[in-house]
Amino acid sequence: MFSDLTWSIWLGGGIISRHSKYAPIIGIIAIFALASMFCATPFGGNVDTQNPLSEKFHGKDVVKASAATEVVNKTSTTNSAIKNTTNATKTTKTVKIVVTSVKMDKTDYKEMVKTIGKYEDTKGYKPSYYFWKSEGLNISKNSYLDAIDRYTNFVKINKKDPNYVNIFGAYKYEKVTESDSDKAPKKSASLPLAGELKGKAGLTVLQKYMNRHLNHQTGGPSTFAGVVKAKVGDCWGLAEWAAQQLKTNDYKCRIVQGASSAASNHRWVQVYIGGKWINFESSLVTKKYGSKNYSKTCARVSKIIKTYND
Repeated sequence: MFSDLTWSIWLGGGIISRHSKYAPIIGIIAIFALASMFCATPFGGNVDTQNPLSEKFHGKDVVKASAATEVVNKTSTTNSAIKNTTNATKTTKTVKIVVTSVKMDKTDYKEMVKTIGKYEDTKGYKPSYYFWKSEGLNISKNSYLDAIDRYTNFVKINKKDPNYVNIFGAYKYEKVTESDSDKAPKKSASLPLAGELKGKAGLTVLQKYMNRHLNHQTGGPSTFAGVVKAKVGDCWGLAEWAAQQLKTNDYKCRIVQGASSAASNHRWVQVYIGGKWINFESSLVTKKYGSKNYSKTCARVSKIIKTYND
Protein backbone atom coordinates (compact mmCIF):
# COMPACT_ATOMS: atom_id res chain seq x y z
CA MET A 1 0.00 0.00 0.00
CA PHE A 2 2.85 2.37 0.85
CA SER A 3 4.58 1.86 -2.57
CA ASP A 4 1.32 2.79 -4.28
CA LEU A 5 1.06 5.83 -2.06
CA THR A 6 4.67 6.91 -2.83
CA TRP A 7 4.12 6.47 -6.51
CA SER A 8 0.91 8.49 -6.51
CA ILE A 9 2.46 11.34 -4.58
CA TRP A 10 5.54 11.38 -6.80
CA LEU A 11 3.41 11.25 -9.95
CA GLY A 12 1.09 13.94 -8.75
CA GLY A 13 3.92 16.16 -7.67
CA GLY A 14 5.68 15.79 -11.01
CA ILE A 15 2.59 16.59 -13.02
CA ILE A 16 1.71 19.54 -10.84
CA SER A 17 5.21 20.96 -11.16
CA ARG A 18 5.12 20.71 -14.97
CA HIS A 19 1.55 21.79 -15.48
CA SER A 20 0.77 24.20 -12.70
CA LYS A 21 -2.45 25.35 -14.34
CA TYR A 22 -3.88 21.85 -13.85
CA ALA A 23 -2.84 21.79 -10.24
CA PRO A 24 -6.35 22.03 -8.71
CA ILE A 25 -7.74 19.18 -10.84
CA ILE A 26 -4.74 16.96 -10.35
CA GLY A 27 -4.83 17.64 -6.61
CA ILE A 28 -8.42 16.43 -6.39
CA ILE A 29 -7.54 13.25 -8.30
CA ALA A 30 -4.66 12.65 -5.93
CA ILE A 31 -6.95 13.01 -2.90
CA PHE A 32 -9.39 10.41 -4.30
CA ALA A 33 -6.49 8.07 -4.99
CA LEU A 34 -5.24 8.44 -1.44
CA ALA A 35 -8.73 7.80 -0.04
CA SER A 36 -9.19 4.63 -2.08
CA MET A 37 -5.83 3.30 -0.95
CA PHE A 38 -6.54 3.95 2.71
CA CYS A 39 -9.89 2.07 2.41
CA ALA A 40 -8.33 -0.84 0.52
CA THR A 41 -7.43 -4.20 1.97
CA PRO A 42 -4.34 -6.27 1.18
CA PHE A 43 -6.58 -8.30 -1.12
CA GLY A 44 -8.01 -5.33 -2.96
CA GLY A 45 -11.61 -5.86 -1.75
CA ASN A 46 -13.76 -3.71 0.54
CA VAL A 47 -14.25 -4.50 4.20
CA ASP A 48 -17.78 -5.76 3.77
CA THR A 49 -17.00 -8.32 1.06
CA GLN A 50 -13.93 -9.67 2.89
CA ASN A 51 -15.57 -10.03 6.32
CA PRO A 52 -16.94 -13.55 6.63
CA LEU A 53 -19.53 -12.15 9.05
CA SER A 54 -20.60 -9.33 6.75
CA GLU A 55 -23.79 -11.11 5.75
CA LYS A 56 -24.90 -10.98 9.36
CA PHE A 57 -24.76 -7.20 9.26
CA HIS A 58 -25.98 -6.71 5.72
CA GLY A 59 -29.05 -8.68 4.95
CA LYS A 60 -29.35 -12.11 6.46
CA ASP A 61 -29.39 -11.06 10.09
CA VAL A 62 -31.96 -8.41 9.30
CA VAL A 63 -34.18 -11.13 7.89
CA LYS A 64 -33.48 -13.32 10.91
CA ALA A 65 -34.28 -10.44 13.23
CA SER A 66 -37.60 -9.95 11.48
CA ALA A 67 -38.36 -13.63 11.78
CA ALA A 68 -37.48 -13.55 15.46
CA THR A 69 -39.79 -10.60 16.00
CA GLU A 70 -42.56 -12.48 14.25
CA VAL A 71 -42.05 -15.46 16.52
CA VAL A 72 -42.18 -13.24 19.59
CA ASN A 73 -45.38 -11.66 18.34
CA LYS A 74 -46.95 -15.03 17.72
CA THR A 75 -45.89 -16.20 21.16
CA SER A 76 -47.38 -13.11 22.73
CA THR A 77 -50.63 -13.69 20.88
CA THR A 78 -50.72 -17.31 21.95
CA ASN A 79 -50.03 -16.42 25.57
CA SER A 80 -52.72 -13.77 25.42
CA ALA A 81 -55.16 -16.29 24.00
CA ILE A 82 -54.32 -18.75 26.74
CA LYS A 83 -54.74 -16.05 29.34
CA ASN A 84 -58.12 -15.07 27.95
CA THR A 85 -59.37 -18.64 28.00
CA THR A 86 -58.23 -19.14 31.57
CA ASN A 87 -59.68 -15.97 33.05
CA ALA A 88 -62.39 -18.00 34.70
CA THR A 89 -60.91 -19.63 37.77
CA LYS A 90 -61.40 -23.38 37.81
CA THR A 91 -61.75 -25.40 40.99
CA THR A 92 -61.78 -29.15 41.50
CA LYS A 93 -63.83 -30.72 44.25
CA THR A 94 -64.72 -34.28 45.22
CA VAL A 95 -68.40 -35.14 45.28
CA LYS A 96 -70.19 -38.20 46.59
CA ILE A 97 -72.50 -39.87 44.09
CA VAL A 98 -75.10 -42.20 45.59
CA VAL A 99 -76.76 -44.89 43.47
CA THR A 100 -80.26 -45.50 44.80
CA SER A 101 -80.47 -49.10 43.60
CA VAL A 102 -78.26 -51.36 41.47
CA LYS A 103 -78.45 -55.06 40.65
CA MET A 104 -75.59 -57.34 41.72
CA ASP A 105 -75.51 -60.71 39.97
CA LYS A 106 -74.93 -63.88 42.00
CA THR A 107 -71.30 -64.23 40.87
CA ASP A 108 -70.41 -60.79 42.21
CA TYR A 109 -72.54 -61.45 45.28
CA LYS A 110 -70.66 -64.63 46.18
CA GLU A 111 -67.34 -62.83 45.64
CA MET A 112 -68.51 -60.11 48.03
CA VAL A 113 -69.52 -62.62 50.72
CA LYS A 114 -66.20 -64.46 50.31
CA THR A 115 -64.14 -61.24 50.60
CA ILE A 116 -66.08 -60.04 53.64
CA GLY A 117 -65.65 -63.47 55.27
CA LYS A 118 -61.86 -63.42 54.74
CA TYR A 119 -61.64 -59.90 56.17
CA GLU A 120 -63.60 -60.93 59.25
CA ASP A 121 -61.42 -64.02 59.76
CA THR A 122 -58.30 -61.84 59.64
CA LYS A 123 -59.47 -58.78 61.59
CA GLY A 124 -62.09 -60.30 63.84
CA TYR A 125 -64.81 -57.94 62.64
CA LYS A 126 -66.64 -57.04 59.44
CA PRO A 127 -65.37 -54.17 57.25
CA SER A 128 -67.14 -50.82 57.37
CA TYR A 129 -67.73 -51.08 53.64
CA TYR A 130 -67.14 -53.38 50.68
CA PHE A 131 -65.64 -52.12 47.43
CA TRP A 132 -67.49 -53.59 44.44
CA LYS A 133 -64.63 -53.53 41.96
CA SER A 134 -66.49 -54.30 38.74
CA GLU A 135 -68.87 -51.38 39.30
CA GLY A 136 -66.46 -49.08 41.12
CA LEU A 137 -68.94 -48.67 43.97
CA ASN A 138 -68.63 -48.70 47.74
CA ILE A 139 -71.26 -50.64 49.67
CA SER A 140 -71.69 -49.65 53.31
CA LYS A 141 -71.82 -52.27 56.04
CA ASN A 142 -75.53 -51.75 56.64
CA SER A 143 -76.21 -52.04 52.92
CA TYR A 144 -74.24 -55.23 52.31
CA LEU A 145 -75.66 -56.88 55.47
CA ASP A 146 -79.15 -56.03 54.21
CA ALA A 147 -78.34 -57.59 50.83
CA ILE A 148 -76.96 -60.74 52.50
CA ASP A 149 -80.13 -61.09 54.60
CA ARG A 150 -82.40 -60.77 51.58
CA TYR A 151 -80.28 -63.16 49.51
CA THR A 152 -80.22 -65.74 52.33
CA ASN A 153 -83.99 -65.49 52.87
CA PHE A 154 -84.60 -65.98 49.16
CA VAL A 155 -82.50 -69.19 49.20
CA LYS A 156 -84.37 -70.52 52.26
CA ILE A 157 -87.75 -69.92 50.68
CA ASN A 158 -87.01 -70.90 47.08
CA LYS A 159 -84.28 -73.51 47.64
CA LYS A 160 -82.13 -71.87 44.97
CA ASP A 161 -79.96 -68.83 44.40
CA PRO A 162 -81.55 -65.72 42.92
CA ASN A 163 -80.12 -64.38 39.66
CA TYR A 164 -79.30 -61.07 41.36
CA VAL A 165 -79.78 -59.05 44.53
CA ASN A 166 -80.53 -55.33 44.73
CA ILE A 167 -77.91 -53.19 46.43
CA PHE A 168 -79.31 -50.00 47.93
CA GLY A 169 -77.33 -46.82 48.59
CA ALA A 170 -74.02 -47.82 46.97
CA TYR A 171 -71.81 -44.81 46.40
CA LYS A 172 -68.64 -43.54 44.80
CA TYR A 173 -66.53 -40.39 44.87
CA GLU A 174 -65.73 -38.40 41.75
CA LYS A 175 -63.69 -35.28 41.11
CA VAL A 176 -65.63 -32.52 39.42
CA THR A 177 -64.06 -29.43 37.87
CA GLU A 178 -66.12 -26.30 37.70
CA SER A 179 -65.33 -22.73 36.75
CA ASP A 180 -66.50 -19.51 38.34
CA SER A 181 -68.91 -19.09 35.47
CA ASP A 182 -70.50 -22.45 36.35
CA LYS A 183 -70.95 -21.33 39.94
CA ALA A 184 -72.19 -17.85 39.05
CA PRO A 185 -75.78 -17.23 40.19
CA LYS A 186 -78.33 -17.31 37.40
CA LYS A 187 -80.87 -14.55 36.96
CA SER A 188 -84.54 -15.47 37.08
CA ALA A 189 -87.92 -13.87 37.72
CA SER A 190 -87.46 -14.44 41.44
CA LEU A 191 -83.76 -13.48 41.48
CA PRO A 192 -83.48 -10.52 39.07
CA LEU A 193 -80.30 -9.22 40.73
CA ALA A 194 -78.30 -12.45 40.66
CA GLY A 195 -74.66 -11.61 39.93
CA GLU A 196 -75.37 -7.85 40.09
CA LEU A 197 -74.61 -7.02 43.72
CA LYS A 198 -71.13 -6.59 45.16
CA GLY A 199 -69.80 -4.88 48.25
CA LYS A 200 -71.44 -1.88 49.87
CA ALA A 201 -72.27 -0.40 46.46
CA GLY A 202 -74.48 -3.40 45.86
CA LEU A 203 -76.80 -2.24 48.66
CA THR A 204 -77.50 0.95 46.72
CA VAL A 205 -78.27 -1.10 43.62
CA LEU A 206 -80.68 -3.25 45.65
CA GLN A 207 -82.30 -0.16 47.17
CA LYS A 208 -82.92 1.41 43.76
CA TYR A 209 -84.33 -1.80 42.33
CA MET A 210 -86.78 -2.27 45.22
CA ASN A 211 -87.87 1.37 45.01
CA ARG A 212 -88.48 1.04 41.28
CA HIS A 213 -90.12 -2.39 41.09
CA LEU A 214 -91.62 -3.22 44.51
CA ASN A 215 -93.69 -1.48 47.15
CA HIS A 216 -94.81 -1.94 50.72
CA GLN A 217 -98.42 -2.88 51.38
CA THR A 218 -99.89 -3.39 54.81
CA GLY A 219 -101.50 -6.81 54.85
CA GLY A 220 -99.64 -7.74 51.64
CA PRO A 221 -97.72 -10.99 51.03
CA SER A 222 -95.38 -11.91 53.88
CA THR A 223 -93.31 -14.49 52.00
CA PHE A 224 -90.63 -14.38 49.33
CA ALA A 225 -92.82 -16.25 46.82
CA GLY A 226 -95.74 -13.92 47.51
CA VAL A 227 -93.67 -10.78 46.87
CA VAL A 228 -92.23 -12.28 43.66
CA LYS A 229 -95.76 -12.83 42.37
CA ALA A 230 -97.52 -9.65 43.61
CA LYS A 231 -94.59 -7.16 43.49
CA VAL A 232 -95.80 -5.84 46.87
CA GLY A 233 -95.44 -7.14 50.40
CA ASP A 234 -95.49 -6.33 54.07
CA CYS A 235 -92.27 -5.83 56.03
CA TRP A 236 -91.83 -9.59 56.47
CA GLY A 237 -92.18 -10.34 52.76
CA LEU A 238 -89.95 -7.47 51.64
CA ALA A 239 -87.26 -8.43 54.15
CA GLU A 240 -87.25 -12.01 52.90
CA TRP A 241 -87.17 -10.88 49.26
CA ALA A 242 -84.17 -8.58 49.92
CA ALA A 243 -82.38 -11.29 51.93
CA GLN A 244 -82.76 -13.78 49.09
CA GLN A 245 -81.21 -11.35 46.61
CA LEU A 246 -78.27 -10.76 48.96
CA LYS A 247 -77.86 -14.46 49.71
CA THR A 248 -77.69 -15.28 46.00
CA ASN A 249 -74.87 -12.74 45.62
CA ASP A 250 -72.88 -14.36 48.47
CA TYR A 251 -73.52 -11.70 51.10
CA LYS A 252 -73.62 -12.77 54.71
CA CYS A 253 -76.95 -11.36 55.84
CA ARG A 254 -79.77 -11.91 58.28
CA ILE A 255 -83.41 -11.05 58.80
CA VAL A 256 -83.96 -9.27 62.11
CA GLN A 257 -87.00 -8.21 64.05
CA GLY A 258 -87.77 -5.36 66.43
CA ALA A 259 -90.51 -3.07 67.67
CA SER A 260 -91.38 0.03 65.66
CA SER A 261 -93.99 2.72 66.29
CA ALA A 262 -96.37 0.83 64.01
CA ALA A 263 -95.69 -2.82 64.92
CA SER A 264 -94.01 -4.90 67.58
CA ASN A 265 -92.70 -7.41 65.06
CA HIS A 266 -91.27 -5.21 62.31
CA ARG A 267 -88.66 -6.97 60.13
CA TRP A 268 -85.77 -5.78 58.00
CA VAL A 269 -82.35 -7.03 56.88
CA GLN A 270 -78.81 -6.62 58.16
CA VAL A 271 -75.75 -7.22 55.96
CA TYR A 272 -72.26 -8.09 57.24
CA ILE A 273 -69.71 -5.86 55.47
CA GLY A 274 -66.30 -4.68 56.65
CA GLY A 275 -66.54 -6.49 59.98
CA LYS A 276 -69.87 -5.01 61.06
CA TRP A 277 -73.61 -5.42 60.51
CA ILE A 278 -75.21 -2.75 58.31
CA ASN A 279 -78.96 -2.14 58.33
CA PHE A 280 -80.87 -2.55 55.09
CA GLU A 281 -84.39 -1.27 55.72
CA SER A 282 -86.30 -3.18 53.07
CA SER A 283 -89.61 -1.43 53.76
CA LEU A 284 -88.49 2.18 54.07
CA VAL A 285 -86.70 2.13 50.71
CA THR A 286 -90.06 1.81 48.94
CA LYS A 287 -92.09 4.72 47.58
CA LYS A 288 -94.76 4.27 50.27
CA TYR A 289 -92.29 5.43 52.92
CA GLY A 290 -90.66 8.17 50.88
CA SER A 291 -87.81 6.21 49.29
CA LYS A 292 -85.50 6.54 52.28
CA ASN A 293 -81.85 5.45 52.30
CA TYR A 294 -81.39 1.77 53.05
CA SER A 295 -79.51 2.50 56.31
CA LYS A 296 -82.44 4.43 57.79
CA THR A 297 -84.34 2.13 60.12
CA CYS A 298 -87.34 2.58 62.40
CA ALA A 299 -86.71 -0.09 65.03
CA ARG A 300 -84.04 -1.66 67.20
CA VAL A 301 -83.10 -5.32 66.86
CA SER A 302 -84.66 -7.57 69.48
CA LYS A 303 -84.54 -10.88 67.62
CA ILE A 304 -82.57 -12.54 64.82
CA ILE A 305 -84.94 -14.52 62.62
CA LYS A 306 -82.60 -16.19 60.13
CA THR A 307 -78.97 -15.88 58.94
CA TYR A 308 -77.77 -16.64 55.40
CA ASN A 309 -74.24 -17.60 54.24
CA ASP A 310 -73.03 -17.75 57.83
